[in-house]
This record gives sequence, structure tokens and C-alpha cells, in this order.
Amino acid sequence: MLPRYHTDQENLRKRQIDTLKIFNDNVSEIQENSEYKVEFDSHGKNMSLNVLLTPDFPNEKPVIFVNPVFPHPWLGENSNQVLGAPGLINYTLHSDLGRVVQAIIREFQRTVPNLEDKTTNTNHQAHVVVNSMVFPDLNDLTIEELQEVLENPDLQDKILETNPQMTEIELATEELMNNIEEIAQDNLNKQQTLDILKSDVLERISAIVQMKMSYEELHKKYQKLSDMYSPHRIRDCLKEAALRADEDAEVIAEKFLLGEISVETFVSKFAEKRALGQARRAREERLAHQLAQLDRAQT
Repeated sequence: MLPRYHTDQENLRKRQIDTLKIFNDNVSEIQENSEYKVEFDSHGKNMSLNVLLTPDFPNEKPVIFVNPVFPHPWLGENSNQVLGAPGLINYTLHSDLGRVVQAIIREFQRTVPNLEDKTTNTNHQAHVVVNSMVFPDLNDLTIEELQEVLENPDLQDKILETNPQMTEIELATEELMNNIEEIAQDNLNKQQTLDILKSDVLERISAIVQMKMSYEELHKKYQKLSDMYSPHRIRDCLKEAALRADEDAEVIAEKFLLGEISVETFVSKFAEKRALGQARRAREERLAHQLAQLDRAQT
């Protein structure tokens, strides 16, 4: 049985991976429980994040790389590793991996077009118009405040946390994850019953095999006895026994003619053998007649 600490760590790791899939689209598993790829689009440019989970995750922060690489303050020098994201800098055991990755994607979606398009103000205004529809609170902010929101991920996270729609999504997500955990626990509880039923089935199969073997052995004995004591076999045995009695009588007669036995012995033994042979022949004939009648009645 695994230690409880190890089991809890596995559950926390799985929960974090679940948040990655819940808060982000296009998540694909590269290596089970350790490497994931999150693809996203930034104004027509295909990009992706590679999320690596160390063996100590979630006690240790994830390692994230962006592809393709581009100049950005959050990236390491001459590297595509994401180091400066606030979610990574302030990462704790209680952080949500999905939200950390979501914030990084939002930042890159916001800044990547600026590297290719000089008309940033137009793009920013379009973002503000769209966001103001989703987040009504933005309508009350000035241009300077909106610009600060666009440049400050912490303010973005604060707005998301206070948005009713996001609250509903979080509640729905929490309920879904609780349901998943309950189903998983229920499956584990049913596993013991399943193992018991499986063991019972195996025992019954073994009993059936033993019964079949015993049946085959008894059937062989029955067939042997059936052949031995069948009416036709008894008739043949009577016929053979009658012939032997006649042969024995002839042997006694020859011995008398050769003078090997006395008259009294001859008469006694010869009469006995002849009577025995006649009795057996009579029984054989009577049984043969009965069998013939039975065969005619069955045809």
C-alpha cells in the first residue's frame, strides 16, 4: 500500500494537470504526467507553450518554454524559457497551473502582434472594445487605466477574479472536479467487490472443470459396465458357456472310452455337463427370442 503522503502528492499533481486542461484549449499530452503542449493563436501566428512538470511538482514550479522564440521581458536571455511571468515568480503549492499558463498565453497574445505590427494603438483599442463587452467594469476606466490594465498581468488577474462569469466558471469547475474525485473514489470502492466476484467466478469455473472430469471418468465406467451386461452380451456369454459345457462332456466321454475313468464317474460327470450345457443353451435361445421380439417392436 502506498504511503498517504505519496498518494496525496499524486492527487495534487493530477488536480493541477486537470486545471491546465480546464482553463486552456488545445492541450496535448507529450509524456504522461510530465510534459504537455498548449497551442494557441496570436493574430494568425501559430504558437505553443511546452509545460514540463518535474518529479517534485507541484511542490516545485513548472518549467515553461515558448515556441517560436521572440524578444520579451518574461523570457530568459537568449532563451525561450519563460522566467519572468508573475504567476511563475509567485508560484506556490496552491497556485493553479491552468491559470498560470492562461495568463502567459494572454500576455503573448497581446505582445506578439506588437513585434510585427506598428499600429499597436489600434490593436489595443480593439482589445479594449471586446473586453469592455465581456467585462463591463472596463467601461468606467480611463485610457491610462486601460493601458495600465493591458500592461499589468496582476490587474488582469484581479479583474478576472472579480468577474461574475469567471466566478461561475470557477464554481462549475470546482463542482466538476469534485464529481470526478467522487466517481474515482466510487470506482475504487467497487474494485474490491469486483475482485470478490472475479474470485468467485474462478472458483466456480474450477469446480465445473472438476465435475466435468469426474463425469467423463464415470461415463467411461458406465460404458464399460453397459457393454459387459448388455442383453446381447449376456446372450453371447450363454452361448459360449453352453459350448464349453458340451466340450467338457465330450472330453469326459473320451476319457471313459480310453478307460481312464470308471463308469460311475463317467455317468455322474457326463450327465452333469450335458445338463449344464442344455440349461445354458435353453436360456440363450429364450433370451435370443426375447431380443428378436424387442428389435421387431422397435422397428
